Amino acid sequence: MESQSKTDPKIIAGGVIVLLIIAVGLWYVFQKEKPPVGVVETAKDVSESVPQIQTNPGEDVPEINPLDRANPFKYNNPLR
Repeated sequence: MESQSKTDPKIIAGGVIVLLIIAVGLWYVFQKEKPPVGVVETAKDVSESVPQIQTNPGEDVPEINPLDRANPFKYNNPLR
């Protein structure tokens, strides 16, 4: 009843070593692709991708108040 197959421990150890070498090699390759980037470079990259938006939509609205046109007494409003 000795039908159990015996695997050689040298084969298992060799397979483990090969897998470790492959894992370390892949880790090294992926680490080389990403150079260390500082905070300033990251902020520059992010600010380039953010679109410039207009925060006050009323800045470019023309003044078309009919009372300003019809007023014969021209004065500068100090609250404007």
